[in-house]
Amino acid sequence: MPGGMGRPRMQTFRESQEFPYTRKQVFEVVADVDRYSEFVPMCANSTVFHSSWRTENVVSREPGLPHPTTIDQRSVQAELAVGYPPFRERYMSNVVLEQPWRITATAVPGGGIFTHMCTIWEFAEVVASTTGLPANPFVQQAARTKVSFSIEYAFASPLHAQAASLVFDKMARSNMAAYLARCQQLYGTPVRQ
Repeated sequence: MPGGMGRPRMQTFRESQEFPYTRKQVFEVVADVDRYSEFVPMCANSTVFHSSWRTENVVSREPGLPHPTTIDQRSVQAELAVGYPPFRERYMSNVVLEQPWRITATAVPGGGIFTHMCTIWEFAEVVASTTGLPANPFVQQAARTKVSFSIEYAFASPLHAQAASLVFDKMARSNMAAYLARCQQLYGTPVRQ
């Protein structure tokens, strides 16, 4: 590990992709933390503590919009077990849902494998015109959503960092494909126009 066996370094991964689904559909798939163990790579268990749900009315500014808007921001705690045998670790996350445009999950400090872990999902409607002219409101357009995923993480111990860095990196890189496959499973294969 670079820098010896001192404090593990921060790792970062970012990816964006267009999904042929509505923003609402993609948001609901990513927000369904209870079902992550069914489709997220190397997620062995996912539990949402429903008694911890909180809803607040907050002012938020969606990227690309000129003015902030008031939204219902929901938050909850979830426990995830990730890894592969014999390495499987649990950690708690605070999950914040700013529907319909962002979901943030941050590992709770002081327990688990991370000193820091934050994932951010952002969802933006894609309005496309093949002619360069404004979209015709009388023509049905295929729904598309730009999905942006980023993760920053640092493992709590150099041993965890060394053992898990390759696997965790692979998991982060296969995340987008897993969520797209889940959309296809739930909503069907979109018809191309």
